[in-house]
Amino acid sequence: MRFADIVVPAEWASESLVHADFAGDGAGTAPLTWAQQVLWRSITRFGSNHRFLNLRRTVPVSARAGVDVPAAARAVGELVGRHSALRTRLRGADGEPRQETAAAGVLPLLVCAGDGDASAAAGQAAGRLGDVAFDHAEEWPLRVALVTVDDRVRQIVVVFSHTTVDAHAAEVVLRDLRLILLRGALSTPAGPQSADVARRQHGADRRRSERSVAYWLREFPRLPDRPLIPTGPGLDPPLRRGVLVSSALDTAARLIAARQRVSVSAVLLAGYAALAARDTDGDLCGLFPMAHNRFRTEYADAVANLGQIGFCVVDLSGRPDFDELVSRVWAASLDGLRHAYYEPPALRHGFKARGVDLDTAFLPYHYFNDVRLAAGGVAPAPRATPDELRAAMDASTFSWTAGLEKAAWHLLAHVVDEPAGVGVTLTADTRHLPMDAVEPFLRGMEELLVEAAVGRVRWPWSSTPAARPAVAGPVVAGPVVAGPVVADTTAAEEVGYAPFHGRRDASGPLTWGQRAMWRTVEEFTSPAAYRVLGLPRTLPVAARADVTVDRALDAVGALVTRHESLRTRFRLRDRELHQEVTATGRLPVLVHPVARPADDPDGRDAAATLSARLRAPRFDHVAEWPLRVALVTVDDRVRQIVVVFSHSVVDLQAADTVLRDLRLLLLRGTLDTAPGPQSLDLAARERDVEVRRSQRAVAYWLRQVDGLTGTLPDPDRPATTTRHVRGALVSPALHHATGLVAARHRVSSSDALLAATVAVLDGGSGRDACGVVVMANNRFQPDHDRAVATLNQIGFCRVPLADRPGFAELLSRSRHAALDAYRHAYYDPAVWERAMTEQGRDHRTFLAPFCYLNDARLAHPVRPSTAGPDASGLRSGSARSAFRQLPELTDFPWRLRLQVRDAPGAAELIATADVRYLSIGQVEGLLRGIEALLVEAAFGDVPWPWTPGTVGHGPVAAPPG
Repeated sequence: MRFADIVVPAEWASESLVHADFAGDGAGTAPLTWAQQVLWRSITRFGSNHRFLNLRRTVPVSARAGVDVPAAARAVGELVGRHSALRTRLRGADGEPRQETAAAGVLPLLVCAGDGDASAAAGQAAGRLGDVAFDHAEEWPLRVALVTVDDRVRQIVVVFSHTTVDAHAAEVVLRDLRLILLRGALSTPAGPQSADVARRQHGADRRRSERSVAYWLREFPRLPDRPLIPTGPGLDPPLRRGVLVSSALDTAARLIAARQRVSVSAVLLAGYAALAARDTDGDLCGLFPMAHNRFRTEYADAVANLGQIGFCVVDLSGRPDFDELVSRVWAASLDGLRHAYYEPPALRHGFKARGVDLDTAFLPYHYFNDVRLAAGGVAPAPRATPDELRAAMDASTFSWTAGLEKAAWHLLAHVVDEPAGVGVTLTADTRHLPMDAVEPFLRGMEELLVEAAVGRVRWPWSSTPAARPAVAGPVVAGPVVAGPVVADTTAAEEVGYAPFHGRRDASGPLTWGQRAMWRTVEEFTSPAAYRVLGLPRTLPVAARADVTVDRALDAVGALVTRHESLRTRFRLRDRELHQEVTATGRLPVLVHPVARPADDPDGRDAAATLSARLRAPRFDHVAEWPLRVALVTVDDRVRQIVVVFSHSVVDLQAADTVLRDLRLLLLRGTLDTAPGPQSLDLAARERDVEVRRSQRAVAYWLRQVDGLTGTLPDPDRPATTTRHVRGALVSPALHHATGLVAARHRVSSSDALLAATVAVLDGGSGRDACGVVVMANNRFQPDHDRAVATLNQIGFCRVPLADRPGFAELLSRSRHAALDAYRHAYYDPAVWERAMTEQGRDHRTFLAPFCYLNDARLAHPVRPSTAGPDASGLRSGSARSAFRQLPELTDFPWRLRLQVRDAPGAAELIATADVRYLSIGQVEGLLRGIEALLVEAAFGDVPWPWTPGTVGHGPVAAPPG
């Protein structure tokens, strides 16, 4: 028999097995226990959450015990025969699930080899067994692996299904396994099993359930009816979990418990409640602690799932100090745990009769589960000085663990034993709390308990003023990371701060435009490549406006408050990048006084220097705000405001929108109109209503690139190193010619440039189509024109060249191809990459042979004027065009990129080309060819192969030399 024949799925296990035969009493059927009913309902409605719920346990076996595989198999068989719960499966009967206990059977055991003490191999086996959902109808509710070293069993891995046992039952079973390995058998009777508990619950325990349900229905209405409104789109999965392992937290909780004569669990619950409720304005806090329901003597050793959720209301009125809060939580939680033994359908029906939807009613409140195992007897209070406790916090560790898809609460805490103390896992629903809040919450809880262990902590239960942040959200206190906004004291510069106060802390995925932009950061490490991520802008301020530094700082703060994209930072957690919005904080602003006003009366020269200075360093998207601001003052009045935006949160059009708002804020102080959509708003739409649009766009891409070869295919003899030369042509003639061509043929000037690029690249090649990558601003959709976000993505134009059309016809074809490309340039980059990979293309490189054309001009009329130079004047104007060579790049993704930029009275064409395909001389010929073609086309059609008589150039795809 193969392991894959027993446990699904088959692909991850095919080792041979040994078998543990078992036989025992208690065969028959029984209803589900109350705890099983809750889990079964959750599984049938929402699917298995097995990675979270499967209970993984490991039993070390001493080498001197000399346990071989047959002996271990006999011990496991004896264990399963002793506990009928371990030979129970859940099966449907007449539409209702029931548990069926078998009298005898065979349990397959996986055998795997390890090294040393086999702990590493045991961990791997636990992962393999625990990461697969149980088939509750066919499988036994435990999986076992024997890990051997030198033919002796050194570890026994057991993975339990939580539908049948809880954490306490698992420990009962493992204790018995240890004794069976030592003695061979146990003479004492086993405790109640799952079927025994179920029969009692459906009989004698119903009266207890009725009292518990009455308690819930009496206490829950005390809480205010305040639905929890999402603050953002959240992440996927939405519930994110952070773990703090702390000896300081453990010691402090035990000190407080001993002093106040309460349980350690009550102290931890009070600390959790203090942090969760500190920022609320109500007097009542709803807590949902998990109860193990083993208070009754007969259930102490029960092998069943008895855990159910309790509920209590904690009174926070009167602003109690922390010691008083512990007492109140202790009393309330005992009441809640006493009433945590109930029939779930009865509770659900009771709430439904009162119009309460249990699927959403608990969301605003807080769940707590202390799954540590009780130690025998009363542990003595630890000894620790205040300095030792505080020093122990430095050894605490924080990490992230796997997230969850769904929970009934927006905030959940789990406490487990750890060798270094206790581990507290906080689960936060990122639709209601930012992921940035998780670690500060846990560290704040730790600090609160440490301070409460050594002294009195008054309401609102904050520790010393210099403490770490301890609230459910980022807080700005003290210095702010300024990045490159650092004052040069030799120039009498200072750093001021613009405070902002937004409406929400929130988390969300990146927008599609942000994801596409981030690839630039991830894949290209050349400093020059990072310059595209900084967008410098300068706003002149008239002297008559009489703007002081304080007034300018207020305007900048109001601007960042208005646009939450400007207070958004990136986070990389669980190997996933997402964005976090911060509600409140301070933006550092550099204040630069002009030393000699006579030499720079309006501060323009100083602004240019500051713009280059602030743009040069790479943005730290984790620590820095996504804009850098400097004020240039002349005679104590602001004359220039320099802003460098990160392209990760704004594109060119968004930057203009922000500057327009800044002008108005300087003038009026406030703005009455609502801001446009921000990055998080767009991310939410892209994950929902825009998915179909993305699917259509990806399908379009696949059709367009099918069978098309690039303009610059691979060279015959690839060079071992690559360089990218750069050249720029500043041309008044090009500026006027594109306008005339656009007006004459009723296209845009961008269409004219696209057609000219296609003509010069492919003229005379004889190909049926030319592919060009273009940049789309994606501002065509409703409200996108006002969005403050990065929306631009690349599109793909496939321009048909069959039947050798004249340039006028090529313009029409280029226009249609461009419109098609822009309509399909809004898509999920991850889906796009997968689609290309499935087609056998490397999504990182397959577009490199195509020219990339980026028209980065801020604004150009859709229907330009026909006014301009006559034919002779325009042709002679080409002689005044100026070409210059720019610094080379060593790392660049495109073999040829053309950029179009505004220049005073002219247009600037910039080409970046791989020297394996184009020399700097050919780059100049390419740019002048585009200029010459458009000049000719301004006054008449140019037939195929679209080569104006005034310019001659060879095929651009020919390698240099």
